[in-house]
Amino acid sequence: MRSNIDAFIEATLRINDAVELKRCFEDFLCKLGFDAVAYHILVEGFRSVSLDKGFRISTFPEDYIQYYIDHRVFEFDPVMEEARKHGGPILWPDVADKPDLTKAQKEFFDKARSFGLVSGAAFSIYGRPGEIAYFSLGSTQRDVNFSRAELLELQAICQQMHLRFSELTRAENGKRKLSKRETEVLELIAQGKSNSVIGDILGVSPNTVDTLVRRCFDKLGVTSRVEAALAGVAMGIILP
Repeated sequence: MRSNIDAFIEATLRINDAVELKRCFEDFLCKLGFDAVAYHILVEGFRSVSLDKGFRISTFPEDYIQYYIDHRVFEFDPVMEEARKHGGPILWPDVADKPDLTKAQKEFFDKARSFGLVSGAAFSIYGRPGEIAYFSLGSTQRDVNFSRAELLELQAICQQMHLRFSELTRAENGKRKLSKRETEVLELIAQGKSNSVIGDILGVSPNTVDTLVRRCFDKLGVTSRVEAALAGVAMGIILP
């Protein structure tokens, strides 16, 4: 794995666009069997950050993301809790086997499996003073079977991702703006409106709505409607 990690770090230094960096990170992990990736800021300036404001990436199944939000799972997520307690890598199965889990936390793992999530790993990452980021890497294909050394290397990859992503987003602040019409579309997406309803509300054709939605996705670097809504809130484009 080490040569791949070296290549990834070198690639991040050549990339000067946050959206391109996200895609590079997701592609790298997908080759290792992780097809579900979440990246959140948990603490900033020594203060806890809400889920919507801390959102950076989530390629988990859209229904699972919606379930996670609707049921406020972030308030009791046992994997996240364990990752925050320990500096090293955390494997999902190890947390699932803990005897002191609450009923809701046990159900969390059952629910994850019902969405096709087989296994995964999680990491707490530390950036600037008073800043903690969280990465959860899941697989819908197979059990995670990495050595301790390989997991530590993955943690280093997440650390580099966080540092480079933070650097690029600070440099890009204000550059990746949505147009007024794109912002209106994003607000309606966040309200759960379908493309046909959005077209009726805005008085535009279905093809125009499709184009506007694709532009929103491209500018935000997302692939789903739930992810777009979360990114819009995190970036301050729309209100939660």
